[in-house]
Amino acid sequence: MIKKITFLVLFIFLSSCSDIKDHEKIPNQVLYLWLHDIGFTDPNFLAIVNADPSSKNYGKLINTVPVKETVGMAHHTPIFLPSSGMIFANDFHNSFTYVFDTKNPLRPELIKSFGKLDNFDYPHSYSELPNGNIISTFQTKGGIDTVGGLVEFDKEGNYLRSSSAEPSDPSIFVRPYGIILVPRLNKIITTNYDMHETGVGYHIQIWDMTSLELLHTIQLPKVEGMAVNQNPFEGRLLADGKTVMLQTFSCGLFVLDSLDEGTPKITHAYNFAKEPFCSLPVRLENFWIQTVASDNGGFNGLVVLDVSDPYNPVKVDSLVTGKNIGPHWLSPNASGEKIVMTGFFQELEKRIMILNFNKLTGKLSLDEAFGEGDNNGPGLMVDIDEWPHGKTGAALAHGAIFWPPAPPDWN
Repeated sequence: MIKKITFLVLFIFLSSCSDIKDHEKIPNQVLYLWLHDIGFTDPNFLAIVNADPSSKNYGKLINTVPVKETVGMAHHTPIFLPSSGMIFANDFHNSFTYVFDTKNPLRPELIKSFGKLDNFDYPHSYSELPNGNIISTFQTKGGIDTVGGLVEFDKEGNYLRSSSAEPSDPSIFVRPYGIILVPRLNKIITTNYDMHETGVGYHIQIWDMTSLELLHTIQLPKVEGMAVNQNPFEGRLLADGKTVMLQTFSCGLFVLDSLDEGTPKITHAYNFAKEPFCSLPVRLENFWIQTVASDNGGFNGLVVLDVSDPYNPVKVDSLVTGKNIGPHWLSPNASGEKIVMTGFFQELEKRIMILNFNKLTGKLSLDEAFGEGDNNGPGLMVDIDEWPHGKTGAALAHGAIFWPPAPPDWN
């Protein structure tokens, strides 16, 4: 079924590219990067990269599309490109959202931009709902010391409705962060991490997908002798369509189940590391691929778990990236055999890297062919002086997604 859906989406995308010039051949795969100027003096921009391994231009820059309103922190896009081809991308520091239309995959068009909506500010994550609309977390409502919520848009970014994440118990600290969709059970789950670091989250929230009613605010269980229940960060739906796994920024991994019952349950299942930071994961088949980074000399790299039994994950591989590469963002391509990685520290801030992934064995490796790289490793270098839109200097990438779109985990 997934293969049929992926083929259909690809057919729709290719059929919509009638405005591409004859001399512009579309690669079989394109990568979109959302970047900001490292000096915060020039506008954020979307970069388009040839991501077709069979192309002689694999890993080379094709085009860029700068924005106008803000100069700030290019942060999140969706993890998976929506089926509409619309990329939602935020400038988090300036509480601003941009919408790009990728009907022409090589020359996306900026079609909309906006700031606060219904007084909600600081947008963070975006995800496509089964009906094609976009759901987004907004961290606050009226300032960094307030509680935000969910905002729903149509596929072109027009505001539809919103719902507050304010819990019934005002002592509970909440800042909506990541999004996990469970369409089979009509649920949305949001995680809880404050980008402004005004407090520490220990709870996740469960919503009704149809009404956007907040149903539950549930605390992660304490783990004796460890603080791994702090700051629920990201989550993914498992292959059964009803069980969720979520990881904390403090590197704990938890299972959320019984979502169709009166009281959902959260169970601690695994610890990735003692001190480092765990950011975005990818779930492919029955494998969980987790980014791990440390700014104090600890482990930097990726850990692959077999989560066939989510309560008893089994480590099947790890990839050490070294002290100068701190993985943060991951997003898979349509086949799941390539994963784009962005992040932090001296070397990864300079480049975009691609991982090879074997979905049968769970083994990871660096794609040495992507980009020109430098003496310190492979990748597309972004510490360059000149871009297609001008000499704006070195940039830093955060959000990154493939075209054609990968099927979201709920498919």
